Amino acid sequence: MSVWPLLVLILAFLAFAMIGLPVFISMGLASVVYCAVFWGSSSFTTIPSEMVEFLNNFAFLAVPFFFLAGDLMNAGGITRRLVNFSTALIGHIRGGLSHVNIIASMIFSGVSGSAVADTSAVGSVLIPAMKEEGYPGAYAAAVTAASSTIGPVIPPSIPLVIYGLLTEESIGRLFLAGAIPGVLMGAYLIIASYIICKKRNYPARPRPPFKQVLKSALDAAAALIMPLIIVVGIVSGLVTPTEAGVLAVVYALVIGLFIYRELKFKDLLGIFSRSMISSGYVLVIISGAGIFSYLVAEMRAGEMLVQFFTSISDSRWVILCIINIFFLVWGCILEPMTAMVVVVPMLMPLVRSVGIDPIHFGVVVTLNLMIALVTPPVGVVLYLATYLADEPFHLVVREMPPFLIALILSLICVTFIPDLCLWLPGVFMKP
Repeated sequence: MSVWPLLVLILAFLAFAMIGLPVFISMGLASVVYCAVFWGSSSFTTIPSEMVEFLNNFAFLAVPFFFLAGDLMNAGGITRRLVNFSTALIGHIRGGLSHVNIIASMIFSGVSGSAVADTSAVGSVLIPAMKEEGYPGAYAAAVTAASSTIGPVIPPSIPLVIYGLLTEESIGRLFLAGAIPGVLMGAYLIIASYIICKKRNYPARPRPPFKQVLKSALDAAAALIMPLIIVVGIVSGLVTPTEAGVLAVVYALVIGLFIYRELKFKDLLGIFSRSMISSGYVLVIISGAGIFSYLVAEMRAGEMLVQFFTSISDSRWVILCIINIFFLVWGCILEPMTAMVVVVPMLMPLVRSVGIDPIHFGVVVTLNLMIALVTPPVGVVLYLATYLADEPFHLVVREMPPFLIALILSLICVTFIPDLCLWLPGVFMKP
């Protein structure tokens, strides 16, 4: 069993990506190179047929619906209400707005499922407010970027939906598996934030009266119910992930148009357009992953990886450590969604052979790739937060280490304590 076919496929893909070609084109051209080298030109028709066949799955409709639901909630007045609710809860603690940023991201993650959406929505509100209260812009950008990584871990989560579709694992179990790790990430980030704010003597707001806290909670209640509808619907088996996405869209429309009344009918065309572009980008990458998965299966790369890793160690903990290091580096090279769809199908035979629970592995992979979102050179969320804060990039990077340490501590806990992921699915869903 030769390793050369796998190396040709991966290296060709990286070469095309590094010269600036879009990811899905790089995948397609790498597949052409592979077919030309090992199968001959007569096999080229395999590429489009496998790309189309891979997407021929009703469940993939969940992706555009979740994107649309998040965009509708972003535009419907939810962000300001969640920020007000978070401020009423903990704004009076030293460095209050810094902690509010993290709490708001944790709550907002139950709506969008996307780190980029969290950064743009929460950051556009809180970064100017933090700068106005005397926080350095670079610090405001750093805490916003770090807290946005929680979004795709706490359910609903677009990366976990895609992982579930790639591996044919239960999306309901994956959603439940991400809940405790997401809260743990938030707790570690708040601890890091509190230490920094205490040391630098950042400001705190006056403690609001109970009536104001209650009012802000009631004002945000409609938004807070949305993740419950999605998660409970999927976990209970009442709806499929795709149907849950449709419910989320309908709910977001009703909330934005008729309850909060901040969403206008004239805004819908622009929102639908943005959502189509975002989901189209992800789905075309997934279609490229279809041919990759087919070629990887044909060359039996999964068996090669099993042999390679088990020759190093047969301990699942050692293998998990190696995979963590790999994904932290891999995520710095590629955009997270691409990093996931290219590698995860290859690793699943290894994961199952050494006794790693696929649900646990899905959360570990997602957390790794979210950390990569705030590390250069790809670091999309880091760049976005820097842009929103209008600060030099190197100053924002200088503020990141305490938050990166908090996120890596979360990753270590989730890696070595699988029950953090598996306890809730075990309680609420049958295997």
